[in-house]
Amino acid sequence: MHPDSTQRSEGIALIAFDVDGTLVDHPEGKVIWELLNRRFMGDDRMNHQRYHDYQAGIIDYPTWVALDVGGWIEAGATRPEIMTEVRALRPVDHATEVLHELRDRGYLLAVISGTLDVVLDEFFPEHPFCGVYTNHLEFDAAGRLTGWRATPFDMDGKARALDHLAKRHGLPLLRCAFVGDNVNDLGVARVAGLSVAFNAKSAELESIAHVVIRSPSLAPVAALFPGCGDPPVGDGLP
Repeated sequence: MHPDSTQRSEGIALIAFDVDGTLVDHPEGKVIWELLNRRFMGDDRMNHQRYHDYQAGIIDYPTWVALDVGGWIEAGATRPEIMTEVRALRPVDHATEVLHELRDRGYLLAVISGTLDVVLDEFFPEHPFCGVYTNHLEFDAAGRLTGWRATPFDMDGKARALDHLAKRHGLPLLRCAFVGDNVNDLGVARVAGLSVAFNAKSAELESIAHVVIRSPSLAPVAALFPGCGDPPVGDGLP
C-alpha cells in the first residue's frame, strides 16, 4: 500500500469496478469470453491468437468483439446456452454485500468492464450502479443471439470511461477510485485518484496500483472506504 493511500481514500466519492476477476470469478480463472468461445468454437486457442493479434495491432477492439460474437451467432448460440456458461461464474465472496454497503456509505458505484451485460444482469440484477460500461448482446424473440454492441471503453478506453463518469458527476479524477485485476486495467489505474489491484493477474498492475489486495473476499475493499463526505453532483443516470 502506498503511504498516501489512506489520504487518497478519504476524498473518494465514486468507485468503479472491473467485473471478470474482480466482482465475479471462475474456478479455472476463465472470463466469460473464454467460456463462450470454448462452447461455441471448440477450444481456447483462438482466445490466445486474437489477444495476440489485438496486442500486435492486427485487429482493433471492435473487430475482436465482432469475430468472437459473430462466431457464436454462426454456431446458433441462444440465450439459454449463453446463460449456462454465465452461471459457471460465481460472484466473488461478499461482492453483493460490499457493493450495497459502499452505496449505503454514500459512494457512487460504476462498472467499467469488457464483460458482457448478461453477466452483470445475472449476478447483480439490482444494479447498484450509477454507470455501466460493458459489451451488450442482442437476442430475438425466440432467444437466438442476433447482434451486439461493442463497448468503446475496454482496454485503454477504460480511462476515458472514468473521465466521462467524473465529468458527469462534477468530480475530479482524484475523487474517483478503480478496482481491477488485469492488464486491461492499467490505463484506468494510472488516472484514478485511488487504484486498487484486487487478486491481480498482472504484475504491472500491482506495481502501479496504490493498494494491492489478495483475498478470496471483496470485504477488504470495503475497508478502504469508510464513508463518503459531501455528495457529488450530476444527473445520476447510467
